[in-house]
Amino acid sequence: MSLGHDLVKNRKEMKGDLYSLNLSTTRWRQFSTPHPLTWKRLPFSSANRSQIPKTRGIYAFSLELSNYNLPQHGYILYVGITGDVSTSKATLHSRYGQYLTEAKRTRARLRIVYMMEEWASDLVFNFVEIPDTNINLGRLEKSLLDALLPIVNSRDFSASIQQARDAF
Repeated sequence: MSLGHDLVKNRKEMKGDLYSLNLSTTRWRQFSTPHPLTWKRLPFSSANRSQIPKTRGIYAFSLELSNYNLPQHGYILYVGITGDVSTSKATLHSRYGQYLTEAKRTRARLRIVYMMEEWASDLVFNFVEIPDTNINLGRLEKSLLDALLPIVNSRDFSASIQQARDAF
């Protein structure tokens, strides 16, 4: 059994299937960016990797429940960037591939492994290509994190948001 399977099993034993999600409609409304964000989305699976572009950008994993006799709905779990010239040369395509194998890594990020294991069949990969290297992806990511408060992200929030998250 993998680390991810053990993590999911242990979490379910301790907390069941209940999750606390944070949302702030005020923060959503305050979010703005001078750059147009045209999001594309694909169910997260190895079969869709070939459709992910080899460019830099921003991405978000969302949990989107459908086919349960309920209206389609979802929640953004994680936001990240790739190809930020100061930290990484990775592309959306290569980063997508890294997530496909995250649970097998020796230094796997447990929150990511948990997300991949627990919600595998309902994960959607949302992304925006941002080839313009003059756009500061780190700043864009931080403002999205502060607006969305995704539960899987553990860092890269603004200082005030990070302090509030760490306080509890």
